Amino acid sequence: MIDLHTHILPELDDGSQDMEDSLEMCALALEGGVDTIVATPHSNQLGRFENFHSEQLEQRFSLLKQAIAEEQLPIQLFLGMEIFASDDLEEKIRDGMLISLNHSRYYLIEFPFDALPWQIGEELEQIFAAGGIPLIAHPERYFCVQEQPALVYQWLQLGCLTQINKGSPLGRFGRHAAHTAEFLLANRLVTCVAS
Repeated sequence: MIDLHTHILPELDDGSQDMEDSLEMCALALEGGVDTIVATPHSNQLGRFENFHSEQLEQRFSLLKQAIAEEQLPIQLFLGMEIFASDDLEEKIRDGMLISLNHSRYYLIEFPFDALPWQIGEELEQIFAAGGIPLIAHPERYFCVQEQPALVYQWLQLGCLTQINKGSPLGRFGRHAAHTAEFLLANRLVTCVAS
């Protein structure tokens, strides 16, 4: 299996705190049947987790790849980022500050939980304008989707993809996210599930 959304790079965000954490996360992934991981640190959260594409980010990624090889863990690791939506996405993508999943056309995009549908729509359009395809992170956790799950169908019709969190149907993010995830799964509105 492939996990497209992980906070596995050490010391960059609210995920792995150090290299030991990262290697433990890799071992747990292997136990669960995952052999390919995309490292997607939170990015574009100004004043919190900026993590724009940089030499430091690439170095942190290379160090984890090296540690995985040294531990002889059969994991393939690729780089991406979980991009927090903003009104300058197109510009930041074109400037190379925000990167896609493994140099593909797919950009993992996250919205504030209280984002309004029109705001989400405008920011999705920026990714399309930059030549990318949005992969919407955990739509089941957005309040507007919990109230109107059919919004996800509209985004899929635009050409977006969706990723729910594996913990959502299990109730890890509350009953509203669980019910919404179950609805999206039952109606085939989920492209992939990630950790």
